[in-house]
Amino acid sequence: MTKLTRALLIATCMTSAATHAASFNTIPKESGFDGFVLVGGTFTNFSSNIVAGNSLTHVDHESTNGLNEEPSSENGVSGVLTGELNYTFADQGLQIYVGNELEDVLRYDLATKFGVRKDLNGNGIARVAYITSGVLPTHVYEDPFNVNNTQEADRDMRGVQFGLDNILRSGVNIEVSLKDIDVVDENSGQSLVVSGALEPNEQNLLKRTGTTKTAKVSYLHAFSSSHYIEPELVAERADKDGEAIAHDRFGASLSYFYLKGRFSLVGQLAYSHSEYDEINPVWNIDEVGDNNISAASLVVSYAKPFGWEDTSFVTSLAYANESSNIDFYDAHIATASLGMLYQF
Repeated sequence: MTKLTRALLIATCMTSAATHAASFNTIPKESGFDGFVLVGGTFTNFSSNIVAGNSLTHVDHESTNGLNEEPSSENGVSGVLTGELNYTFADQGLQIYVGNELEDVLRYDLATKFGVRKDLNGNGIARVAYITSGVLPTHVYEDPFNVNNTQEADRDMRGVQFGLDNILRSGVNIEVSLKDIDVVDENSGQSLVVSGALEPNEQNLLKRTGTTKTAKVSYLHAFSSSHYIEPELVAERADKDGEAIAHDRFGASLSYFYLKGRFSLVGQLAYSHSEYDEINPVWNIDEVGDNNISAASLVVSYAKPFGWEDTSFVTSLAYANESSNIDFYDAHIATASLGMLYQF
């Protein structure tokens, strides 16, 4: 697999497609720097009562539709500037890297990774990385239940990630991550306490700060040198300070890769289900909250347009929908992106 093809697969992750290029990881045979830069633009249609965007994409609205209604959708246009920089020590089969990855399109979680990859004598790739939201934290609402004032707060993330790719050349990949989530100026439910609708002890059930542990297992199967599929299973535990926000999530996805000459296509379908630990005191319904997320994405790239070496046009379409038994937590995002990738 060429370095340009790998860069295109990694860029897929940056353009809202949420696919997994780790399966194609290889350590270059020559020492030195390499990487890529992706520049472009994205149109977004987004709705959420919890998330406002991030430092690149912002959704403006002055109030929610109320505690018993799903959010209205807003449109936005933003620039895309991302990439990855690597340095390889070929004799040691070692590579250090820094780059960005869109980890969760619905929650606008953009992670910066500082990591190391090590070739296991041809029996796979081991990797470890420090991950952080860095200078691009997700923007959330300080008190999402205040229907008259949508004051924003940053949701910072930091953690570690471990992975093994193509274990014993089997095509099996595993990844485990541990993240600490901190909502700056967390104030969930304060407006309801002031109005007398909630007691202070009930407000504590709504705190979003905490830790998230995620495990992924996938298998890359090649039908030919051009056609690949990759099913993946995901299990996640979110231990939040608020027990009505803490939850378990289980999901699955299926990715398809087509790589042929100057043309590549990556498509993915994904689904996950989450169930929360305690009944949400805001609505006090007779069951705990749960939600289902379904998503689909398509990325198409064309290498060497107009004969430009190490350059590709990249375009993507993505859609994700979150449906909850509490309408307030419904959300969706649709994106269309167009960019140019330069690999070096």
